[in-house]
Amino acid sequence: MANAGSVRDVATAGAEQISNILNSIREKALSLTGNDAGSKDSISRDVKALVDQINTIARNSNLNGINLLTGRPATVTTTKTVTTLSPSAYPPPTLPTMAALPPASTLTSNGTGSTLQTVTTDAPSANAGDPERAAKALGTPPENASASYTVPGGQQAGRMDVAFNAFGDGDVMEVWQNGTRIAATGQSYAAGGGAVSAGKAVSGENIVSFDYDPSKGDLSFRFNPNGADSGTAWAVTGVAFNDKTAPIASVSTSATTSQARGTVPFNYDVSVGLKGEKISIGSRDLSTTGLGLDSVDWLGALGSAIGVVDGAKGRVNEALSHFGTKARSFDIASLFNTKLGGVLDIAVGNIVDADLGVESAKLQSAQIKQQLAAKALSIANDQPKILLSLFDKKAA
Repeated sequence: MANAGSVRDVATAGAEQISNILNSIREKALSLTGNDAGSKDSISRDVKALVDQINTIARNSNLNGINLLTGRPATVTTTKTVTTLSPSAYPPPTLPTMAALPPASTLTSNGTGSTLQTVTTDAPSANAGDPERAAKALGTPPENASASYTVPGGQQAGRMDVAFNAFGDGDVMEVWQNGTRIAATGQSYAAGGGAVSAGKAVSGENIVSFDYDPSKGDLSFRFNPNGADSGTAWAVTGVAFNDKTAPIASVSTSATTSQARGTVPFNYDVSVGLKGEKISIGSRDLSTTGLGLDSVDWLGALGSAIGVVDGAKGRVNEALSHFGTKARSFDIASLFNTKLGGVLDIAVGNIVDADLGVESAKLQSAQIKQQLAAKALSIANDQPKILLSLFDKKAA
């Protein structure tokens, strides 16, 4: 357990450094606005240098051949799927990354309501782009399959059309505002923000539509509110924002698949109990590839670049949370094992003391029996002498 704790500590330290670098990258990216071309080029070079530092830290966060910030070497199949919605009349709201995907798979927004989904696996197949199949191949199920997000919708009223991909296994998505469920999978569109019934599990790509009223407050997106099956994956892959009378947005996808040597996620299993109990620490790809930073145009659309950085920060924060949770599990297991060892030591001591007491009693019993036997033999030997002494007295 001590070695496993050191592996985890190295990964945590590396992730914290990467988080700090991402904060610096975000600050520099924001400073690109309003500068002349020469200043922008200089800032862009600084940003790229910081991005290179992330790769250096991730690759060097290695102890005894185990690296929880890159994964294990493998022939990697990467499928990139671009999901595009029909154009919006109004600027779509900025949604957080809302997805349950396996490690090393990412979802990033291009700032116009569409997304790029990247699924990575070491088990190439015709369905390599399906995150649920990828998760099974990697042996690492998607996390946060049951989750909720609070989203400010902005000041513009209108109808939102949200693209929700539930992939193969059924998933539920619901949208709430001001205590009312205004949209849900498997339910018809309710004009005017009217209430709808509870969501039903759906598969594949879906469009969930609802009317947004900014006077009613933030939106709450809830996914699988009654729990989710292990291994299920889903993703919000786009959003369109239009007038309430406009046609429902349409969605299109395109995918490309490539193979190369790289790394894939793995579980680092550590035995912590006498009966083979284990704690599994999942690796996280915090390289620039895993964080989606490789293809960013830092001199292009600022909103797109900031969106990618924020997505990367979210992945790093999730990794830190994961390592922190495992650290607490290690502490609990270590404390239990320490207390169990103390109890066993006392128990063994008690058993030894009890055995010594029994043997001592047996020895004393044997000694008393021996003394009694000797006394009985002595009395028996003395009886003839006593009788003879009585005759001698009579004769006298």
